[in-house]
Amino acid sequence: MSDQPTTVARDAAPTRFQRARRWGKRIGLVALVLVVALGLLVANSGGRWIDVYANSVHNSDPRPVSASDRATYDRVPKVDLHADSLLWDRDLAQRNGRGHVDLPRLLEAGVTVQVFGLVTKVPYGNNYDSNPSDEDALGLVAVLNHWPRSTWGGIRARALHQAARLHGYAAASSDQLVVLRTVADLEGVLARRAAGEPVVGGLLGLEGLQVLEDDLAGLDELFEAGVRMGGLAHFADNEVAGSLSGEDKYGLTEFGAAAVRRMQELGMIIDLAHVSPAAFADTLAIATRPVVVSHTGVTATCPGNRNLSDDQLRAVAANGGVVGIGFWAGAVCGTDAAAIARAIAHAVAVAGIDHVGLGSDFDGTTTTPFDVTGLPQLVAAMRDAGLSDADIHQVLGGNALRVLMAALPDPSTP
Repeated sequence: MSDQPTTVARDAAPTRFQRARRWGKRIGLVALVLVVALGLLVANSGGRWIDVYANSVHNSDPRPVSASDRATYDRVPKVDLHADSLLWDRDLAQRNGRGHVDLPRLLEAGVTVQVFGLVTKVPYGNNYDSNPSDEDALGLVAVLNHWPRSTWGGIRARALHQAARLHGYAAASSDQLVVLRTVADLEGVLARRAAGEPVVGGLLGLEGLQVLEDDLAGLDELFEAGVRMGGLAHFADNEVAGSLSGEDKYGLTEFGAAAVRRMQELGMIIDLAHVSPAAFADTLAIATRPVVVSHTGVTATCPGNRNLSDDQLRAVAANGGVVGIGFWAGAVCGTDAAAIARAIAHAVAVAGIDHVGLGSDFDGTTTTPFDVTGLPQLVAAMRDAGLSDADIHQVLGGNALRVLMAALPDPSTP
């Protein structure tokens, strides 16, 4: 009998190495399919994943809000000086199950004015100590959020795109959201709220003037787009000012001084959150209008270079400005309303009751004790920290409204 059939049979039977190679091909194919599927998933919902992970609330049972505390809360204006909600792939016209802020929740919370930050550039692995100026992680966020191609590399385009988003929400809101450009806009919102109408004012603020890209005319373009507040620096030094999280932490530059003067001519509020101590002092030396520190903590209750010293609190008070106390652990070294109230009470004791407000940093890649609907919890916490009802009125919104009324443009004034 010929050995050929037997030889053929042996050749037809796969060896251990052939079987391994075939399984390797199958596994490789499966892996390729998974990578493609993951890429498509990230492309379609990556921004949402980041949002869910980055903007959450602490898992703690909130203290019930009493009827008297709710009554105190309801009869005063509420102003939050900072939220980064426009950064995320989220329809702010609809109530969302993630993040901290949207229009329905702002209306439920009875917020009078919400300042929306325009984030344009952040370094990879940003931290409070030292970040390079040449890194730009926000391009990936722009891609994941399906922003226009011009925003993938253009930082001013990112600011203008986010501003346009807020204008779009306002246009579709049946007049429940008003973008604040002038004193008259703010007065209109206050009058409507006094009449019981559900309305909130939205104000646009820049997170750092790196958005100018060494072009002072950019301020006029952004002002025309509705921007009425401008932080000088964010997580890195720029051509305007050093950042407290930058590599060099220098003061206000010559270009920066020109930018400050132009901002005040236009009616754009200066925001000293994130700036280096040198830039903080330099700006207050030339500022002719009240400034804000939109979102911060105080070192007395939460040590760290992100937070303000007592001397800085006094300097803002001397300028007539307002410090917005943040809600995240890096600002208040705690995860509940009591920690926020401790920081508020210290700031009031040092700067005076006329110079302290709220600066939550909602949706700023922060975990906070509550979303915007939890603001009433602050009433009892501030009472426990020693503040009176009149003090609470000032902190919740009265002080911030004073600065806004003084700083926003008044077209009726020649």
